Amino acid sequence: MSVPKLQRWEIKASTGSHFDVLDGLRGVAILLVVAYHALYSNPADGVLARVAGYIIAAGWMGVPFFFVLSGFLISYPFFKKRQADPQFWYQRGYASRRIAKILPPFYLSILLFIGFYAVQGLDTAYLKSALLWATGLGNFVVVEPLFNGSYWSLIVESHFYLLLPLLFWLTRGRTVRTTTVVLFLILFTVPLVARYFTWPEGLLVSPEYADPLGRYLSMAQARFPCQLDYFAWGAAFAGIYVALGTAREKLGALSMLGYAGGALMLVVLLFWGSWGDQFDIRGHPTRWSVEIAHLLPPVAAMLMLFFVFDPASVGARFFSLSWLRFTGIISYEWFLFHGPVIAWFHEHTGPSHGSVLAYAWRTLVPLALTFAFSALVYRYFSLPILHQVRDRLKKD
Repeated sequence: MSVPKLQRWEIKASTGSHFDVLDGLRGVAILLVVAYHALYSNPADGVLARVAGYIIAAGWMGVPFFFVLSGFLISYPFFKKRQADPQFWYQRGYASRRIAKILPPFYLSILLFIGFYAVQGLDTAYLKSALLWATGLGNFVVVEPLFNGSYWSLIVESHFYLLLPLLFWLTRGRTVRTTTVVLFLILFTVPLVARYFTWPEGLLVSPEYADPLGRYLSMAQARFPCQLDYFAWGAAFAGIYVALGTAREKLGALSMLGYAGGALMLVVLLFWGSWGDQFDIRGHPTRWSVEIAHLLPPVAAMLMLFFVFDPASVGARFFSLSWLRFTGIISYEWFLFHGPVIAWFHEHTGPSHGSVLAYAWRTLVPLALTFAFSALVYRYFSLPILHQVRDRLKKD
């Protein structure tokens, strides 16, 4: 897809700036997530299969990658306004833009998956789960069956969206640099303390967890405020980027940190996958494994943001490739629609038994179908709504 054609799929930021490289980084994040849900490998097939399996097993790190990107992209306009006006704390149209971006595809996915489960003849428990997610109650109670395993992260995103203006209100009158420090300390420290006090003994990330209190505390680990530290790194980068002002033009060499971030992300993916095999940290997470997961992936993602300092660098140009940017542009819709379809294919097609065709049917076909469907939803449903809301805001 050529760049002029791709521009028809873009929504310009409220700041007037558009970072092509960030579209590509979103593409990387969603590819990690869908690979985690769809792909698998047989470690007995050799070293390459084991390495691929390690990366796939750590693909969930695409979600904190998204959180870091949101931390930057959502707070960047706030920092720009704060630089111009120390009393600024709320951007006009902020709520409308967030609602238009998140809710219409979210509710569309709920409606479509209600039909998807109804056709399968599943019981009304799925309808109850849908209502819990649709009303936001899934933020406070354990949802079983999950209905769509991706929805939990939307709850986490909404926490940051709601909290960010409040943090800027608390810091009104402060400089960009002071605001950056305060926001980072709050967003990083509060989740760290909350995870300590809500840590359930013998935590199992599984719906079969027998102890009701343990199940609730397990859920709390993925809710407010325990996940907000991921956004801290993106918000801190936004504050630093704005504070540098025109000096950014002379700091293109900082893009080298982007390569360090990419290398760190690859190392973390590989080591996390190997640790998963050695210590079963996916089924039986420990304090050390959880805190490492809350530190290393967001640091790697934040470092990769430094590619914005030099769009002409090799790394920035790679992440600005049209196909990768396109994947990032439709990433939210793909995130919403891929999970249950992949789960259905896995359940109803059986093991591949070493057959390449069977493996492709079980994994690549649902990915291709949901990717194509997500592109259509974005182009003909989400994008018109976004344009309509932003056009209305321009007229007001």
